[in-house]
Amino acid sequence: MALDHSLKSDRCLAVMARHPEPGKVKTRLAKAYGDTFAAELYGYFVDDLLEALAPGNFHLEIFFTPIEKEPDIRRRFGAQFFYTPQQGEGLGERMENAFHRCFARRFSATLLIGSDFPDLAMNLIEESFLALGNGHDAVLGPAFDGGYYLIGFRSASFDPGVFREMPWGENSVCEKTLNRLHACGCRIHLLPAGHDIDTGKDLANLQARHGDTAFSRSRTMAFLRNRLGSAP
Repeated sequence: MALDHSLKSDRCLAVMARHPEPGKVKTRLAKAYGDTFAAELYGYFVDDLLEALAPGNFHLEIFFTPIEKEPDIRRRFGAQFFYTPQQGEGLGERMENAFHRCFARRFSATLLIGSDFPDLAMNLIEESFLALGNGHDAVLGPAFDGGYYLIGFRSASFDPGVFREMPWGENSVCEKTLNRLHACGCRIHLLPAGHDIDTGKDLANLQARHGDTAFSRSRTMAFLRNRLGSAP
């Protein structure tokens, strides 16, 4: 069935991204593989996400940090995208403000993702938007590490309280978020659990599950094969 492209102006995908500067991104991977390796790998994560998701039937906006690196970020990831600086002191505040920004522009549904899940598939984005369009108040994509890789709301059901005083970095973030959403009476659509890439074990898992998939031809996988070799 052909996509109804009239929906594109009504749906927003917000991508949270950083400038891929050594020492500033993927710090857990950097401890094992070095700052330069981690920064280059992170840049390919973002490249692959944007390439996969840019053709989708939604508005895509990159919420970036730090603000002073905007020219470098535009050059690195492409001037064809829409860019907005992240605003707020901590992660929760920055995520909350990204939603406020999107809903202020009258999108009826907004999804927010990070850039630690380079093989995030388009079908999960479409599933999320369809769930919101079919009456769900929120959608959540749990990560195996206890966090989540995607969160989304309808404009009428957005609850900024899910981002406030959250213990980011702990393995209870997804559970606590679900509890808060349930307490608000939200009808929640849960996506399949997914893998953020934060450790050497995560890299090995990524290589193992993409031995012969479309993602095996990505920039991320080519870089890993070149630097780490093929997965056993």
